[in-house]
Amino acid sequence: MDFTQWKSADTPQALLLSAPHGHGTMEYCSHIIGRAKEKASRTNGSVLYFFCSSATDSRWLAILIHTLLRQIVCSSDGKANTIAAAFLNALVYGHFQRSQDFGEDDSLEVTVQKVLSAPDNELIKALAEAIKHSGIQELSITLDGLQENIAYSLFQLIREATPMSELLFTAQHPLGEIPPGVTYIEYDKERKGLHARHSPA
Repeated sequence: MDFTQWKSADTPQALLLSAPHGHGTMEYCSHIIGRAKEKASRTNGSVLYFFCSSATDSRWLAILIHTLLRQIVCSSDGKANTIAAAFLNALVYGHFQRSQDFGEDDSLEVTVQKVLSAPDNELIKALAEAIKHSGIQELSITLDGLQENIAYSLFQLIREATPMSELLFTAQHPLGEIPPGVTYIEYDKERKGLHARHSPA
């Protein structure tokens, strides 16, 4: 696949690539991560990345979110407490919206575990809040091997949190609905010379 026309030096971009496992997405993502790190070293930008194939646990999304959160904290300039507070506040708010099952006799460990065991959509919203509070202006995020519903939610919320972000997500299954402002390429259609699908911002 030739994606040389996708990224330009000055224009924020969002690309979603759908391709079967083993068709080079990991290698391509690794290449983009390397280029993003080179750019970030010159512009004080931040690079976040995750390969879903590395998470074998059933709670793979929680591992993804916690990994990205750690990368955000490491990229921030002394804002670790602010970022962590924004993330946890969003989870606590979501928890109380669902239920108020904190027990008076719950230990601190049990209480924290209840908060962190949030549904997927709340984990993604909490990550977006953390990104907003990080103050990061130029952000490059590369995620390989996402599930369809997760890819859509992440695209929407991260673009809202950092409009100047550059996003590359890959998924193994074609998406029925394309998030706004995304260039979407399906491997088999691209291979047959069909045009990429674009969704207006």
